[in-house]
Amino acid sequence: MSGRGVYGHERQKEQLGAAIASGRLAHAYLFHGRDGIGKKEVAKAFAMAVLCGKGRPEACNACRSCKKVKSGNHPDLITVKPDGAFIKMQAVRELIGIMAFRPMEGGRRLFLIDDADRLHPAAANALLKTLEEPAAANIIILITAKPYLLPRTIISRCQQLRFRPLRRETVARFLEEQAGLEATVARALAASAEGSIARALQLQQEDYLADREGILTRLASGHAGAPLPRLALFRYLGKSKKEIHDKLTLMQSCFRDALVWKELRDQGMLVHGDHLDQVHGIARLTTDDLLFNLDVIAASLRALEANANKLLTLEAMTFTLRL
Repeated sequence: MSGRGVYGHERQKEQLGAAIASGRLAHAYLFHGRDGIGKKEVAKAFAMAVLCGKGRPEACNACRSCKKVKSGNHPDLITVKPDGAFIKMQAVRELIGIMAFRPMEGGRRLFLIDDADRLHPAAANALLKTLEEPAAANIIILITAKPYLLPRTIISRCQQLRFRPLRRETVARFLEEQAGLEATVARALAASAEGSIARALQLQQEDYLADREGILTRLASGHAGAPLPRLALFRYLGKSKKEIHDKLTLMQSCFRDALVWKELRDQGMLVHGDHLDQVHGIARLTTDDLLFNLDVIAASLRALEANANKLLTLEAMTFTLRL
């Protein structure tokens, strides 16, 4: 199963393709890994291959069934999502009710349960009973970034596929081919996206590269520790909780890069390797200073999460940093 249009996760696609080819499909799968890396896309590609009218491990992408999966209206591919904070009991009851009938168009029916960690406890218990007595024609795929929040009894009844963050090159290729970004911009966003295509697209929308330039320039300045540059940095960090969080996280990555460069001199390991001069400028600080700054920022982020006063927290942090 190549999963055309799905970037990365070759091992998982190969494993699922082998299951289709052998006819040894599990009745329940657990796809887990961080958000935005393509778990749902692989699940849809798997469903398309299972439901494909050509009866092969590889979806043809041309038959009536494949076209219906693409358009999102195949009657034998059902997606269950949270309604508010939870996936509620009613949604699982409806799922169980559908399972009592034969698939509408083929020999299989698939249920994709997105954000499965948000199953209400009662709904999780009802689903467990279904997993204990599976119906042969039905396949359930639970998708989550937080498998540790699922009951162990449910996890034990699923075949698990762990999805790892995508390689930078894979994310950059997606941004070039699907989002139409220039190669240099795509590489810069991919380096900061932590292996997540969704995160890369979010960074693009949030004008991340401009913020990155502002943080790097301020930290790399040889006068960054003077009172006025510290005050300018304090003001630059913003006022809204999200803006402050994002810029502090950016600062962390800058100090982390400086530490990596100082100790290893490996540009390939840098998040901001395309701004090596500025990373080198931050690396003027000692190793102890860089580690101290990382601890200070981490403590500030924790304080903000605990709803500490934003301005006082930022002021204390800005004038504590070793710049």
